[in-house]
Amino acid sequence: MAARVEALKKERLAIQRGERPDPRPGHHVRFEGGGQTYYRFYPPGHYYCAQCLDYERVYTETDGVISSAPCGCLERRHQEAEKKSLEERLSAAGLRKKFRGRTFENFTLSDLNRPAWEAARAYARNFATHRQSGKSLFLVGDSGRGKTHLAAAVVQEVVRRGFRALFVVTLELLSDIRASYQSEGRTEEEILRPLKQVDLLVLDDISAVDQFSEWEKGKLYEIINLRYEAEKPILVTSNKMVTWIKDRLGKKVVDRLLEMCGDFIPVGGENYRERIACSLRSEDY
Repeated sequence: MAARVEALKKERLAIQRGERPDPRPGHHVRFEGGGQTYYRFYPPGHYYCAQCLDYERVYTETDGVISSAPCGCLERRHQEAEKKSLEERLSAAGLRKKFRGRTFENFTLSDLNRPAWEAARAYARNFATHRQSGKSLFLVGDSGRGKTHLAAAVVQEVVRRGFRALFVVTLELLSDIRASYQSEGRTEEEILRPLKQVDLLVLDDISAVDQFSEWEKGKLYEIINLRYEAEKPILVTSNKMVTWIKDRLGKKVVDRLLEMCGDFIPVGGENYRERIACSLRSEDY
């Protein structure tokens, strides 16, 4: 066995030095990360790593003794696999590409929005505890203040920590449920099931319309109550305050949200959408 190991080390050293051709008829490179493993195929003469030639170890010879050490490409492979796994999980969570770049790190901070940023970040970092207690979060503030940015940042952190999340735009969710009544696609039960099962449900822009129908009011209460009875957290964003929500959605919805969330978290500051639009307009002149 020892002789075979030494022969193998000698062969790989010679291949890495370019002293003999690589005998492999193509090979697979393993990527592990995020609890997943996948392989990428490279044809003869092509490699992921030009240093180890995808043997995972770099071979050297000193005074006639051949030794090896793990190649740095192992960490790069792990990082690639982690990134790929995270992208897949964020996609499964319904977080669109537009929002996957919205993190706590690139949130534009000011004195007015810092308390909301700190509350959202603390919530995400302590989600394991909140998942057990069902503690929820409600972000409220005028349009363009960064509520959706913070919600997306929470989802990314929660998913990165191994939990399942689902990000839905409230009006789109209601539209999907209504459409299921006249479609042979997903049934209402199939739409609602993951809303109950995931560790964190995000209802973005719950106050998107000025008036809700009785059906919409009842369906939103049903969804929120699903989470309440399952003792699972919910994150809600709204550009309207409690009084408006109570008038449009009813006291039962507000009572459930207050019990689950405690205080609503105000997101203050300037309207970043207007600032960006002004900046773009100024570039045109």
